[in-house]
Amino acid sequence: MRKPKDWGQPCPNPDCTHYRLMNRGTMSAISTYLTQSGTRRIFRCNACEVTFAETRETVFFDLRTPEEKVMMALKMLLVKVGLSDMGFVLGVTEETVLVWLERAAHQAHEMNAHLLRDLPVTAVQRDERWSFIKRKHAQQAEAEGESSDLSEDGRQWVWISFAPPYRLILAAFVGHERW
Repeated sequence: MRKPKDWGQPCPNPDCTHYRLMNRGTMSAISTYLTQSGTRRIFRCNACEVTFAETRETVFFDLRTPEEKVMMALKMLLVKVGLSDMGFVLGVTEETVLVWLERAAHQAHEMNAHLLRDLPVTAVQRDERWSFIKRKHAQQAEAEGESSDLSEDGRQWVWISFAPPYRLILAAFVGHERW
C-alpha cells in the first residue's frame, strides 16, 4: 500500500494550509469509482477533510466519454481536421467536440497563467511593422469601418514585445501612428 505522500495530489481547497502543495503526506485515497477510462480514486485531505476526485480541474472531470476519445479529438484539432469530419469519425456531434475544446482551452489558460507567473525574463526585443488594415491601397479604399477612426487611410502600426529565450510574445499593440 502506498503512503499518502506518494499520491502526488495537491489539496484543491483554497482555505487549507496545504492548498496546492504536493507530497506533504496529507492525502489519503478513501475510495475508487469506475469510469469508461478505468478506475479513478477519490482523495481526502487530512488537514482540511475536503474530498475530491482524481480528475478534478482537468479536461476529463465529470465526462461520460472515454479519455482516449477526447484526446483523439484534441489531436485531430491540432492537425486541422474539420469538426464535422471529426464528429463522423468519433461518433459525436460537433457541439460535443466544441465543449471538449473549450474545456481544454480553459485548462491550457490555467496552466499558462501558472507557468508564466514568475518567468525570469531578462531580455526583451521590440519589433514594429507598418501595414494597411483591410485595404490594399490607401487612396482607393473608403473609410467606412475598414480601419481605426484615428487613421483616415487605413495605415496601422503593429508593435510586439518578444522574449527570445522563451519564444514568448509578451505584448502586442496596434496603433495609428509611429512611436
